[in-house]
Amino acid sequence: MQITKDMTIGEVVNIHPEAATIMLKYGLHCVGCAVNPFESIESGCLGHGMDGETINNLVTDLNKITNKTKKSAEKIITLTDFAHEKFLQFMKEEGKNCYGVRVSAVINQNSTIEYNLEFADKPKNSEKVIEENGIKFFVESDVLNTVSGIEIDYVDNETGSGFKIDKHTESTGGCGTGCGCH
Repeated sequence: MQITKDMTIGEVVNIHPEAATIMLKYGLHCVGCAVNPFESIESGCLGHGMDGETINNLVTDLNKITNKTKKSAEKIITLTDFAHEKFLQFMKEEGKNCYGVRVSAVINQNSTIEYNLEFADKPKNSEKVIEENGIKFFVESDVLNTVSGIEIDYVDNETGSGFKIDKHTESTGGCGTGCGCH
């Protein structure tokens, strides 16, 4: 779906959460505003004093990032070998060998995506089950687009350890330590 300047800010961010980062870079701070479900990209830009050329450049950049997301999101979830080992280790340690991992995503107040992980014994009726390298992930259907294209890794360094989630676009998010999986 091609993004146009007539689409509402809320509509675009709902379909492509990574678009929030691009809008903010252009100075379109309506992303977290209560008006964004009703205000078009063009109206928001004009309200922030942007000219037609800037609006067109913004729309072009939004379409570039969303096209990149489509190409890179062949897999909904990618799991590194180290993260796979850690999931198996934590499942064994906690006696949850038959469990899956619930993945959730929310856009917080500063318009970044926050991903959360937690062990779950079974999916909810509203969740889709995605299997990656023998690990089952449970994802709510309404956030599937937001989660699509993430890579889950595990980091262990001097600043701490935990699962790290990166989206395969210019917009990234992570959960650091304390993801609820250990």
